[in-house]
Amino acid sequence: SRRMISNTSSICRRLWRAGVAFWLVFASAGAHMAAAAEKAVAEVKFSIDHGFYEAPFALDITTKIAGAKIYFTMNGIEPAESNAELYRGPIQITTTTIIRAMAWKDGAASQTATRTYIFPREVLKQTGAGFPRSWGTNNGKAVPAYYKLAAEVLHDAQYEQELAPALKSIPTISLILESRDLFDSGTGLYSNPKESGPDWERPASLEVIFPDGRKGFQVNCGLRIQGGWNRRPEESPKHAFRVVFKKKYGPGKLKLPLFPEPGAREFDTLILRAGCNNTWLHWSAEERRRGDYIRDQWMRDTLREMDHVSARGYFVHLYLNGLYWGLYNLCERPSGAFVAANFGGKPGDYDVRNGDHILEGDGEAWKKLMQLVNSGVKGEREFAALRAQADVSELIDYLIANFYGANADWDHASNWYAARRRDDSGKWQFFVWDGERTLENIEANSMAFDDDQSPPRLFHKLRENSEFRRMFAERARHHLTDDGPLTPSRAAARYEKWSKTIQSAIIAEAARWGNYRCDIHQYKTGPYELYTPREHWKPEIERLLKDYFPKRTQVVIKQFEEAGLMEKEK
Repeated sequence: SRRMISNTSSICRRLWRAGVAFWLVFASAGAHMAAAAEKAVAEVKFSIDHGFYEAPFALDITTKIAGAKIYFTMNGIEPAESNAELYRGPIQITTTTIIRAMAWKDGAASQTATRTYIFPREVLKQTGAGFPRSWGTNNGKAVPAYYKLAAEVLHDAQYEQELAPALKSIPTISLILESRDLFDSGTGLYSNPKESGPDWERPASLEVIFPDGRKGFQVNCGLRIQGGWNRRPEESPKHAFRVVFKKKYGPGKLKLPLFPEPGAREFDTLILRAGCNNTWLHWSAEERRRGDYIRDQWMRDTLREMDHVSARGYFVHLYLNGLYWGLYNLCERPSGAFVAANFGGKPGDYDVRNGDHILEGDGEAWKKLMQLVNSGVKGEREFAALRAQADVSELIDYLIANFYGANADWDHASNWYAARRRDDSGKWQFFVWDGERTLENIEANSMAFDDDQSPPRLFHKLRENSEFRRMFAERARHHLTDDGPLTPSRAAARYEKWSKTIQSAIIAEAARWGNYRCDIHQYKTGPYELYTPREHWKPEIERLLKDYFPKRTQVVIKQFEEAGLMEKEK
């Protein structure tokens, strides 16, 4: 039940605040991951597991299938008799290497197993040799490919000794797929990033590699480009990915305790968020200056701290076919499977929306809700009808979180999810998504924004009702005072936790993409700078921790008081 989820979430939060939950849960999860990985590749064994290495080694590949031959590739291609090399003895691994192998006997093949061996010192020298020089076309012009790490960061006295350790400071994900599936001008994902849907899904291997030597895992999956505006090559060369688990690739679901917080242990979809707003690749110089990469994760964490189900996530380094691709945020997608995993039943039991996109069910219940709201809910009868269709307490908390962050990017079309069970008891609940345009100006106030068919429209119509205002004031007082999750210390603690987590990893992100708007593609507004932790990221983190969070709570309380949504303290 939601109450059980809420109670469990509260217990986990107390452990997390003590600084132990994350590692305790992952330690126990390691055994499950190891068992799952072992089962997945039982037919092909590698003598040395994927990971980070400093010295060359000899790799043996074996199989328990008597009389079977082993074929392997080192270029990302799935091995077969016709395109792979026959394994005859140990393979010398001297640099960052991808090995894909399968066992073959009597016309039958085992499932392909993949291992990525990363040599951090060699990663720093990557040039993209052998990879395409362009990533398709955009408006009739070639999109220049970019693979190198910035020399200005590599040879900076402050960073050059920290870069290799930075690559091992957080978990790593390695995505492997055939080069043509990534870069072919007609069919490649990266060369056609604006394309979407099942036709633009490609088979891939995903590995999770932990830097401290804990057992990770490898699984075969499907891969798509993810996102909206940042699919456009001119907006960002660093695309997000959607990982899908289907039986035609491997397991129909990933069954692992992937996140430390309570919640689902089975996944049919995961998202690798690349970041767009308030990152170093944005078209706006002002937003590049605010680049921190944490805001969306903080917003999702905040809704969970308010005792509601929210998409979980953490930060990883991503490699594409052995090339370092930057800092990413691995997280859940609040789709039908996510809702069913957290509230019971099957995805088809729910109406699920991603903005104006219907993911499950149909649009009838949403249409009914918005018709009621737009007709006015000032009276008791209308408000009672609304409460039968929406979880008003959860909606209020969702609104408070967004008003605290002064969300500047949530309209009818995008950047929020909502779901309801498709029966008479079903009530709409809302989920934070893409909260990157938050935590900007201390005095910012986003309550005036309105757009039909969106959460802001629900707010503007509901605030006309006195009972809603009373409920809002009660929830706001709960979250913004005493030891509530939006009080200065707790809001800052959630943020500081992630800033400490990625403070080393951000050096690698700076090396990969920090010079792109300066040296590779100057787009829209300058100044075009080399973005580094010292000059940009650390000042923004300090601004938020020392200025924004200490002051923001009282600013929001005052905004709510002036809007008649909280009583002024006497």
